[in-house]
Amino acid sequence: MRPHHRPVRHRIVLLVVSCVLAAGLLLTGCAAGTPPRQAWELLSLVNEARRTPRSCGATAYAAAAPLALDARLTRAAQCHSEDMQSTGTFSHTGSDGSSPGDRAAAQGYAWSRIGEDIASGFGSPASVMDAWLNSPGHCANIMDPTFQDLGTGVAGTYWTLDFAAPR
Repeated sequence: MRPHHRPVRHRIVLLVVSCVLAAGLLLTGCAAGTPPRQAWELLSLVNEARRTPRSCGATAYAAAAPLALDARLTRAAQCHSEDMQSTGTFSHTGSDGSSPGDRAAAQGYAWSRIGEDIASGFGSPASVMDAWLNSPGHCANIMDPTFQDLGTGVAGTYWTLDFAAPR
């Protein structure tokens, strides 16, 4: 092999690594840093709600164990809130076509069960939690005893809770 071929291979390897890194950023939707203070408040409010038996629509739920905050789910939730805010959309489907499970897996969370609550237009953690607890489907996610981990995300007035149980 001639010496002048080595730099070409090196550039190809760097190009491949750069493409892989870029694809990873696209899959995650953002490079979420530390979530806002409001996201931490949501964890507290969710666990406070789980301590009390309640009905979510016609379904009664016993008190449930507290959820643990998971950094991977929090990145997925924060990225989804940021994506909804930046695109002006409100959906469980990301602007890249991703589902809640796709976003959690892209952050490295291997899940067996996953759920997501989203909201828009609320100005505080307490107001969005009140709305979720008064919506049967959202309340059911909050009270589901099979979930063990939680990720929270807030961007402007876009809110995301990602609930999961690991594999």
